[in-house]
Amino acid sequence: EGLEAFYGGAVGGGKSDSMLMDGLQFADVPGFAALLLRRTYKELTLPGGLIPRSQAWLAGKGVKWDGDLFKWTFPSGAVLQFGYLDSQFDHLRYQSSAFQQIGFEELPQWKDDVQYRYMFSRLRRLVGSTVPIKMRANGNPDGPGLEWVKDRFVTQEYIDADDDTRFSNYWEKDGRIFFPARLRDNPHIDSDEYELALAELDLVTRARLESGDWTASPFGKYVRKEWFKYIHEAPPLTRWVRGW
Repeated sequence: EGLEAFYGGAVGGGKSDSMLMDGLQFADVPGFAALLLRRTYKELTLPGGLIPRSQAWLAGKGVKWDGDLFKWTFPSGAVLQFGYLDSQFDHLRYQSSAFQQIGFEELPQWKDDVQYRYMFSRLRRLVGSTVPIKMRANGNPDGPGLEWVKDRFVTQEYIDADDDTRFSNYWEKDGRIFFPARLRDNPHIDSDEYELALAELDLVTRARLESGDWTASPFGKYVRKEWFKYIHEAPPLTRWVRGW
């Protein structure tokens, strides 16, 4: 299965469901622990968020919910934990914790990779365990961390491929697996109506969210905004033109 994988692209492809299902894969294994993260607590609890979604799936199924600790405990003793990494040092709250699986929901919402990379140190298992340790993430090509996520997972071959090839398989970059997502992968969403709503977005945001386009930019396909960060600091032209 691989240590690290990312499922991302267009909205509506079922990314949250797949994240939750993956976290439940080994719920019958004693001692198993999974942690699912969002950037803020509020995002965890919004309608359709991971916590309400888990409650719809698990309530009344013999699984114990702890609302203070944001976790489910299964009859096997396995744990599904929810958490958030909002402030600069939130990742240090997990310094003494151990998980066999960690999932980041909407990874591009983290502006850099510091907390994401730190959480690899929380992945471990006991000797003799057959449960794989896994880092999983999902997200759309939108948010303050778009560029680092794209650089970590998205291959140039994927970007250059035609649609039939781009969505027919997974892609690998430096041992990291990338599964592209598109709206019509999810048969439970009315794609036609959703696309009408997405048509109200600006062209760049629509390309990112509807098509899963990792290169869509108001500056063009191969230009990054940060390359021009000093332009606005140049002195006014009138200071340099004699007689103005």
